[in-house]
Amino acid sequence: MIRSSRFGLPCLAALLAGCALEPGSSYVAQLQQPADAEILADGIAGFVAIRLPAASSTVELDPTPSDQAGNSLTPALTAALRHRGFAVAEDRQPGSVGVHHLRYLVTSLDNGNLVRLTLDDGAEGSRFFVRNTAGELQPGGPFMVTQTEAAP
Repeated sequence: MIRSSRFGLPCLAALLAGCALEPGSSYVAQLQQPADAEILADGIAGFVAIRLPAASSTVELDPTPSDQAGNSLTPALTAALRHRGFAVAEDRQPGSVGVHHLRYLVTSLDNGNLVRLTLDDGAEGSRFFVRNTAGELQPGGPFMVTQTEAAP
């Protein structure tokens, strides 16, 4: 009983944080260590690489709120995507053809971070990153993926 409430309250807080955002915006909670941004960015880029062909895809990151403009994850994510062969659009261009939109929500949860991704309003992925005994962030399991089908 104590275990479930200890986990349930942070989950509720994480879900509410995502609900308070405007549609089409990303969110990054304060990261505990500088190395966390690299680990999370590599995991997110890995998810995108599984879903899209790198050499022919351009990814546009949904922006974070203005008070998070200096977060360390966004530049690390841009670098990780480029390292995997993706082009990354710098400015939001309405109606850009062939550009894939990535929304990322990173919230603190228990002893790690919960990452929730939406790619092109269709594929969604969630993954928990947990701290190991050395205090480093690592994937706590695979991405859980759901796919929304477009209406005919």
